[in-house]
Amino acid sequence: MGVAGLANANDELHARPTIYFDGPAFIEQVAFMPDRIPTAYPASAALEINADVQGQPRVQIEHHTEFITVTKVMKLDADLRSWPVSELSFSAAETLAGTSGSKFICRTAIMVRSSVPNLSELATSLGFLDPTASYVGLGAAQICSDFYVRDDQSIRILLLNSDLNQFRLGRMVRRLFEIEAYRAMALLALPDARRIGPLLIEYDATLIELSNRNLTTSAAHHKDLLGEISALSARVISATSVTRSRFSATSAYARIVDDRISELRERHIPGFQRYGMFIKRRFQPAVRTCESTAHRLVQLTVSTSHLLDLLQARIQVEIEYQNARQIEAVAERAATQVRIQRAVEGFSIIAISYYLLSLMRFVMDTLNHAGYPINDMIPLACIPVVIGAVAISILRVKRALAEPD
Repeated sequence: MGVAGLANANDELHARPTIYFDGPAFIEQVAFMPDRIPTAYPASAALEINADVQGQPRVQIEHHTEFITVTKVMKLDADLRSWPVSELSFSAAETLAGTSGSKFICRTAIMVRSSVPNLSELATSLGFLDPTASYVGLGAAQICSDFYVRDDQSIRILLLNSDLNQFRLGRMVRRLFEIEAYRAMALLALPDARRIGPLLIEYDATLIELSNRNLTTSAAHHKDLLGEISALSARVISATSVTRSRFSATSAYARIVDDRISELRERHIPGFQRYGMFIKRRFQPAVRTCESTAHRLVQLTVSTSHLLDLLQARIQVEIEYQNARQIEAVAERAATQVRIQRAVEGFSIIAISYYLLSLMRFVMDTLNHAGYPINDMIPLACIPVVIGAVAISILRVKRALAEPD
């Protein structure tokens, strides 16, 4: 790793700075996915606007791996018993980040004020419906939310500070924002999981049907069965490829949400369900649905590949058997040709010997007419000699042809 690479790695330690503040405040954050993720962005620090300007809202813009967050902090003059009017819209956040055409992820609003004796009464006055609440920071503050999305697309969280200094308060607010942002990012895969669920049932049924056919299909129909299994494998691989990155991101974001909830160090407030418990009881089943769908896709891909391999093995065995039969047929034809050749060789010896003996007989008859009588036993004696000579000559020719050059 070079000097530049080491610097970039170290910059990741400072990539998520916290905005520190104290006293009553209203903090909003909008998370969205731009249509194009920047190829590179500075990780050393987030972009902060009005950081040193008194009386002006502070704005922080952070680039994450897949999304961008814009956070706006407005100091309040006093504790409020009504919810402040939002001043950070989605379009305004896009303008501040310098993007357009982005996908809205979530919008979270946190009001920070001092603690009150009756949290239930305050939550009701703020319009919270069936809220959850917890002590956080080992009792140094209280958080309360009903997790309902309001007309401005925001989720409202009330933070009642008792003993958090500006540094701990800033980190606590960051944890709450990260829980909501990463929870929303993790759930982006849920529609895909619900869409693919019925397809997986169909793919499973098709795989079972093709597996049963693989046991009974004759060799003549292997090609058709191979085409159907290949088509199923292509559909499964396509679904896996489309959703793999989203499902992997869901698992990663879910682990971050669990870590941030544990960092809240919650304690139970009598009369309320715990904040983190409410999130886990409703968030974890959705995450497990995505993880189960991803696991089923992987298993279906493996099973389809195994079935394809089994069928290809059957086809290969059938091809090898047919090749063996063809080799046996060729060997039988070669043996038949050898036998025919030997028979032809025998006839050739007889034909050549008969021709030579006829020629000798013609010569002897000519000599008899010319007055040179020849004993009749000589032709008879020449028969075995001629046949033997012809046979030896043919055998020598065969041997010469069989020997390599």
